[in-house]
Amino acid sequence: MKQMTRTQVRIPSDLMDWVKQQAKEQNRSMNSQLVDLLSQLKRQAA
Repeated sequence: MKQMTRTQVRIPSDLMDWVKQQAKEQNRSMNSQLVDLLSQLKRQAA
């Protein structure tokens, strides 16, 4: 398993609401949803 780093970030409420909704629709935790979204962005940037 990959080593994880715990962090805190400030996210605008409207963005956080969107992430929560996306996570709910995909039956994921909010954390898993954020990790997936960031991983997708990383792949696109490569």
